[in-house]
Formats: sequence, structure tokens, C-alpha cells
Amino acid sequence: MKYNNIKNIAEKIVMPEDMKIRIAENCKKQISQQRKETTMKNNKLFKKPTAVFAALAICLSLSVSAMAASGLLKGFFRDVKRPDGAVIGTTYEQATDEIALKVNIDGDTLAAIAAFTDKAPFIAAEMGIGNYQIVDGNGKVVKDGSYTEHTKIIDGQAEIRIDISDIDNGSYKLIVTSFVAYNKADPPMAVNGDWACNFTK
Repeated sequence: MKYNNIKNIAEKIVMPEDMKIRIAENCKKQISQQRKETTMKNNKLFKKPTAVFAALAICLSLSVSAMAASGLLKGFFRDVKRPDGAVIGTTYEQATDEIALKVNIDGDTLAAIAAFTDKAPFIAAEMGIGNYQIVDGNGKVVKDGSYTEHTKIIDGQAEIRIDISDIDNGSYKLIVTSFVAYNKADPPMAVNGDWACNFTK
């Protein structure tokens, strides 16, 4: 079985939170042991069967998922750099669990309501959507957009409106991969993650 197939199957496994944490710990121990064995071989890399590397990669994938589920994996700031290494901005990564998204329909307008589930480490006066797609029940993209108008954050949430007059009536899913945080004194900052909401027009 190919690595990608194994990985996809592994990521769909549903398990209790304590099991996810145990898997993460076991994966860390196994990776640490592999590093020690490599060092003991006179610092020379030795070949392992592809299946072993695939298993380690799956283990790492499960480890990341487990750490995220257990709250050990949090959002973080990342510098945006030019090719010469100069820092030209900042993004905030892995914000999925720090922003809750829900949607309402108002005629031909989709109101995407982004609410901060906790005191977010980034401060924003206004929020917009950076990148989004609307897909139908078959997963076909019917609308692909970026940089919506931004709106004020009031009581910890922002209502961002998307025109859907150009799509037919039916069942859809809004998929958002980034928001944009705006402050007057700072350049816009991308807030990246994964959000999805079903809706019916």
C-alpha cells in the first residue's frame, strides 16, 4: 500500500484523547531511538526499508494530531521573509482552534461569523477573509475568492459578508483557509488555519 494511502487512512482513525497522547509519546520515543542508532553508526546514515520510513511519517502525523487534540500544539507567529532574509511581515499559523466559524444566510448574502474562542494572542481591530472556497455537495468549487471586505470586531467576533448571488440554490460548504487581521498601525496579518461550514441557499 502506498504511503499516501496509509497516511489518509491513519488520519481518519477516531480514538480517545488519552490514546492520542500515548501515541504521541510513543512516537517521540521511537524517533529518539532512531536518532541514537544513527549516531552510533559512526554518524553515517543507514538505509531502512521504505515501509519503516512510511510508518514513522504516519506516526509523526498521528503525533501532531494528538498534540493538537490535547492542546499541546498551539498557534504561533511566523516571520515573512524576502529572498534576502529580511523580515517584511508576520503571519499567525495554526489558528483553527482559536477562531470558531459559523454562517447565516441573508438572501444572496452569506454572513460568515468569526468568533474568537479564547483571548487570541494576535490583536485585531478588524477582520476579513483571506482565502476561501464554496463547494457543492460533490466537492466541486463553485466560488473561489480572496480578500473580502474587512469588518470591525465587536464583542470578540466579526461578521464578514460574502455575495452568493452568483450561485444556484442548493447545499454548499464554505471552506476558509485564512483570515486577515487588520490594525491601523500595522500591516495586515494573515491568520492561517482550516475552517468549514455547511449551508443551504
